[in-house]
Amino acid sequence: MERKMDSQIFGVIDELEQYISECKPKLLSNTDIICEKDVLQGFIDDLRRKAPEEIARYQKIISNQDSILDNARKTAEGLIEKATAQTDEMLSQNEIMKKAYEQADAVTRQTMEEAQLILDNATNEANACREAAMGYMEDVMNYVEGLLSSSSRTVSDQYDSLLNALNSKLQAVKSDHDSLRASRNGRSQDEDERSGPNVSTVYPDSDRE
Repeated sequence: MERKMDSQIFGVIDELEQYISECKPKLLSNTDIICEKDVLQGFIDDLRRKAPEEIARYQKIISNQDSILDNARKTAEGLIEKATAQTDEMLSQNEIMKKAYEQADAVTRQTMEEAQLILDNATNEANACREAAMGYMEDVMNYVEGLLSSSSRTVSDQYDSLLNALNSKLQAVKSDHDSLRASRNGRSQDEDERSGPNVSTVYPDSDRE
């Protein structure tokens, strides 16, 4: 698309796509890749910086429609003034008064038609420029929004995966800890039972001797 070739934003996007295609795949995965966070952040910063420039550029194109219409009006007014001057010159000649009126009417009609045609073409051209610029701005906004949304989902999924892995490890450690604590408590009870009855219980007067 020709608009894409002239856009700085699509240039950054092309570089981002090239970088992603060159990233190494994640181990044992057909979809995940390993990317450097600083590199991705650099591309996102470029998009944030250049998007306002692109929008301003096409807003300027839209504003040029007023200039196109003004030029068309000036051209039409010049034609009308020229036709009026020609009409006045022909009417000043009394001997060809009738013919002058006929020619004046014809010139006036032709001039008005040409002026209207110029205004119509200028209006259509200005509207076409506006529609093209608005369409491009919409494409850029949709693409950038989709890219940032996709990046946000990817980061969120990676964070959730890491959190689940950590919770799984934590549960395993707690289970091992509980087993160890139960084992130690069981051994302590066995040792107490093997040690025999307390002397003071069997011989209550031994302490007095």
